[in-house]
Amino acid sequence: MSERTAEQIRTEIAAERQRLDDDLDALQAELRSLVPYVAGAVVLFAVLTGGRGLRAGSRLIWKLL
Repeated sequence: MSERTAEQIRTEIAAERQRLDDDLDALQAELRSLVPYVAGAVVLFAVLTGGRGLRAGSRLIWKLL
């Protein structure tokens, strides 16, 4: 049975942490690319509701779908 040293374990943890950081950066980049679509959806929702309130607006959206 091979024993790993503390230094090897630290190196593995550091490598895994770096991979997780890279994944997080990629996920955040994807979310930032969706911001214009979310903003457009919010504006569309506001236009469709016409100030009638959230419940009336959500009923209108539901009917459109």
